[in-house]
Amino acid sequence: MQRAVQVLVDEPAIDREFTYLLPPELVSGRVPVNVGTIVRVVFNRRRLRGWVTGLDATIPGGRELAPISSVVGVGPPPHVVELARWAARRWAGTQVHFLRTASPDRVVKGLPTSRPVSLPNVVSDEGADTPEWVRDAFAEAAPASAGGGLPAVVRLGPCADEWPLVVEALRHGRSLVLVPTAAWAARLAGRLRQTGVSTALAPRDWPGAASAHVVVGTRAGAWAPCGRLDAVVVFDEHDEAYQGEAAPTWNARDAAVERARRDGARCLLVGPMPSPDAVLSGSSVIAAAKADEREAWPRVQIADRRQDDPATGEWCGEALAELLRSDGTVVCVLNRTGRARLAYCASCGELARSRLTGRALRLEKQQFTDPDSGDVRPAVCEFCGATKFRRARVGVKGVAEEMERLARRAVTQVVGGAVPDATSASAGPGAAGAGVGASSRRQQPRPQARQPALFIGTEAVLHRVPSADTVAFVDFDQELTAPRYRAGEEAFALLVRAARLVGTRSGSGSILVQTRLPDHPVLAAAAEADPSDWLRAEVERRSAMRQPPAAAWALVSGAAAPGYVENLSAGLHAEVLDIAGPADGTWRIRSDNQNVLLDALAAAERPSGRLRVAVDPLRA
Repeated sequence: MQRAVQVLVDEPAIDREFTYLLPPELVSGRVPVNVGTIVRVVFNRRRLRGWVTGLDATIPGGRELAPISSVVGVGPPPHVVELARWAARRWAGTQVHFLRTASPDRVVKGLPTSRPVSLPNVVSDEGADTPEWVRDAFAEAAPASAGGGLPAVVRLGPCADEWPLVVEALRHGRSLVLVPTAAWAARLAGRLRQTGVSTALAPRDWPGAASAHVVVGTRAGAWAPCGRLDAVVVFDEHDEAYQGEAAPTWNARDAAVERARRDGARCLLVGPMPSPDAVLSGSSVIAAAKADEREAWPRVQIADRRQDDPATGEWCGEALAELLRSDGTVVCVLNRTGRARLAYCASCGELARSRLTGRALRLEKQQFTDPDSGDVRPAVCEFCGATKFRRARVGVKGVAEEMERLARRAVTQVVGGAVPDATSASAGPGAAGAGVGASSRRQQPRPQARQPALFIGTEAVLHRVPSADTVAFVDFDQELTAPRYRAGEEAFALLVRAARLVGTRSGSGSILVQTRLPDHPVLAAAAEADPSDWLRAEVERRSAMRQPPAAAWALVSGAAAPGYVENLSAGLHAEVLDIAGPADGTWRIRSDNQNVLLDALAAAERPSGRLRVAVDPLRA
């Protein structure tokens, strides 16, 4: 009797399943044919890779089916194939995109035999001393049924040790642990292996992930081929590294939460600053004792530029000038390489910004322009009535030149890529990427520079320099007032990265922030080591302004966008969609109900041509 299977060909432009015959000789081959198995088929006279997505398909009468040419190797397990179907709808993408991510980068002919999870004594013994707040977090994340419960949101200071959470996850069974950087993943996997735990580092050890007790990975680790999970832990769940800017703009945190729900696993979303997305999707926020959480943050000094003597210059206040003349390794961050359009009053020093949104107004030809509404008004200070304003225009290169003269020592510029050789030597071994591998720093001596050094750069410098005595943000206002709905969250994330370079509060390191908004909730949260008030205000603000995650957004652009938006306007749920644009060739589609938006995006016919649909994008 002939057998047929459904095959999804590896061609994103098609993204359809087709029926192929399964020859008897392939049924008894070395690689069993299951859902997810990677095969090769002939499609339009081309030999293409594909994935088996259904077994025992119905053979249509009166049609001659082409056979599968060959079985390539093992692919994603059936439950990951189903997860890819869900993700394709969730982010308006193609199944092919997600199955590519979930597949091995090399041919795999077989998987290790799955073994029962048994923990080494060292892990079991450490579990006996698990802090109470860790036990509470896993109790809160307990699945209500085989369908999974809500994830628990855990607030963990930037310099706190995540090891107790990892140990507790292992005590509950097979675990998936996601971290934002490859360096962090490698170090955590190494520590687990040293304790004797069977560990796979995804996606490098793709076959081993099928039988390991714990899988550690970065963004792609959410698609590891492990079996049914008992615990899922996502560290630094707020980090942008989990979400791509290329469409489909999928987020590994959300994929991991859905995977935990399907497996009935406990799920923890961990980070120093819980994101509004995590809070709205989770059950509650759990934190360590106040004193412990405060210790896990460094000292944060707020330098109010409004109080500085104008003679101190455009970029350097009195506190920063004193810091640059001192000994020690100082990292200065300025996310600006060219000219910015921020402006501040030359009389009172207040930053020009919108009263409604708090975002910076642009100064153009003696007029202020609101970046959101486009409204234009005369350049008059609302605080003192003055009409003279100064621009914050100096970038990294210009600051570096002035900084060398002021500090009387060499300054290394870092604006992306690797640090120059001289800098790498002064920063010590393992400098590249060490600045974000939190777990390794907590367990091993932090690399120290051989001699004090001075760095200036964009936020890339926070990833390239391994440690510092002080991190100084030259102009933090451009982060706080950026014309993006996630501006506050992104600014807080920069402070988290800086904290990991300088260490805990009891150490000698610190963070200096130059600002004209000293009372901003983000700065208050970092200084007090407690983001509760900021988070509450941020959730309320986004709800009031119908921004994600309170509302669902999709940005549509590309040559085919006008036709696609026209189809949306006449299609499913059109009457409840909020369609705005175009602005710079981009339309914003908004709905208060995520399912309504996703149904409408899926139902609208896509015209031929380039089309980009970004659901809940990072930069908007």
